[in-house]
Amino acid sequence: MWRKKKKCRVEFWNRHLNRIKKTCRFLKIEISNFSKLEKDKQKILSKAKNLGMMEGVLKIIITRGEGGRGYKYEKNMKPNIIFIVSNMIKYPKDFYSNGVNIRFSRSPISTNNSLSGFKHLNRLDSVLARAEWEVDDLFDSIFVDNHNNIIEGTMANLFLLKDNILYTPSINLCGISGIMREVVINKCNGLFEEIKICKLSKEFFLKADSIFLTNSLIKILPVKKVESRKFKIDTRIFDIIKKFNDLNFLELQ
Repeated sequence: MWRKKKKCRVEFWNRHLNRIKKTCRFLKIEISNFSKLEKDKQKILSKAKNLGMMEGVLKIIITRGEGGRGYKYEKNMKPNIIFIVSNMIKYPKDFYSNGVNIRFSRSPISTNNSLSGFKHLNRLDSVLARAEWEVDDLFDSIFVDNHNNIIEGTMANLFLLKDNILYTPSINLCGISGIMREVVINKCNGLFEEIKICKLSKEFFLKADSIFLTNSLIKILPVKKVESRKFKIDTRIFDIIKKFNDLNFLELQ
């Protein structure tokens, strides 16, 4: 997402860019000039500003490029870099004050420890899980792995608070290392006795004092109910939400 502060700047841009670089290196997608990507980003945001968009969502999709049939790719392929600009998504204020409902996914999540943590375009697990419900009062569905451990939502990472300790699932075998997950771990640790990244069983998850979701669009979203189990919203979740409403906290670039 970008905001206008003198000029249009992207929230946590350096963190997003570092993840793009890391993922491209792993997938062997050759981008020789990341400074050009940054310049293109600024040109597009300037154009959006001229069209009256003072804030919005900037999505960057990178593909390996054009090739022939089969899984083998040619060396020195020229990547395609696609910028998509859209209006800011405004979620109801009630979501942030009273929380949202979530459920457990009936669809499994694929396990591949080589790809775990990376954000890539192979998101069929989320597509299938999201197709499981149509009701308006359900915000997301939570993946559980083959060992009954909580992993993530179809579009969000998650945290739970229990006895003054903040927990988030480890993503060593599957799942995405989200930017907002990283920010909460790095910049909100002073609110809790400890932040633990570890395996979280479904049973332990349901015994949480409070739960919240994170991604780059929602930022921090409290959970009020998981299926039939209701949860209170700890006041520190509102403290984190306030932090993300402060432009100086957003590392704008």
